[in-house]
Amino acid sequence: MGRNETVGYKIRLIHNQIQKRIEERKRRNGDELTGMQRWILGFLMEHENEEIYQREIEAEFSVSRATASNMLQVMERRELILRIPASHDARLKRLALTDRARKMVTQARQDVREMEALLKKGFSQEEERQFLEYLDRVLGNLEEAVREEAEKI
Repeated sequence: MGRNETVGYKIRLIHNQIQKRIEERKRRNGDELTGMQRWILGFLMEHENEEIYQREIEAEFSVSRATASNMLQVMERRELILRIPASHDARLKRLALTDRARKMVTQARQDVREMEALLKKGFSQEEERQFLEYLDRVLGNLEEAVREEAEKI
């Protein structure tokens, strides 16, 4: 079996093409965010009516306290987020988006919608549903393998 016939290779090619398109869009939009910063800003926008703290970022993105702290400090310096003392405990800092970040998230979401439309072009609704099921199965296989390997240790 040649590499062109392997699932992993095709997934890698798809990933590379998506990354190229995303990077081109980011460059065109003057967006200097990292992928993780985009995800964090999107998460904060989705939960804007809730009090979100660093610990929620750690849990949502499976990152350490030090990593989350470092990322959030950079985002605060770049005026993407604000850290607002919690009313019930001044040691806790609630995370909030700046207007600049909201605009960036809105543009990023538009870019994602366009990418999704491109990826699904030519698929019927049934084919799209099946494709997503197959991808979920692949992810499940990988997650199961990780669990099994962890149990061996």
